Amino acid sequence: MNKEYICEKCGTEMVPIDKKIPVGLTCPNCGWGWATTYIDPIIEDDTVYSVVLQKENKALKNTLKTVSAIAKCNYIKAKEYIDNAPVELFRGKAIEVKNLKEQLDSANISFVIVPDFPY
Repeated sequence: MNKEYICEKCGTEMVPIDKKIPVGLTCPNCGWGWATTYIDPIIEDDTVYSVVLQKENKALKNTLKTVSAIAKCNYIKAKEYIDNAPVELFRGKAIEVKNLKEQLDSANISFVIVPDFPY
């Protein structure tokens, strides 16, 4: 939960009940809060997804920067990944892959996610 929420009882900034699963907020001052039974399916998705860099990419500055950040490597290794594509950049759960997908899309980097990514 990225937005700031204020307790309607005492005016204190509310905090998440659970930092891993956004199910509600509580007031650290007076204890008032709210919760939901709805949990986004992406949070409960236990599938392991692979983010695979495709051959179409060029080793441009923005591409190197993004690939380096995702693969947690230096620019030299990122250039190797780009030159040797297709190559797996990341393997992980859906919630992590969604964030990486957004980064790659915004940088116009060609990639695929295996298996098919429904989010």
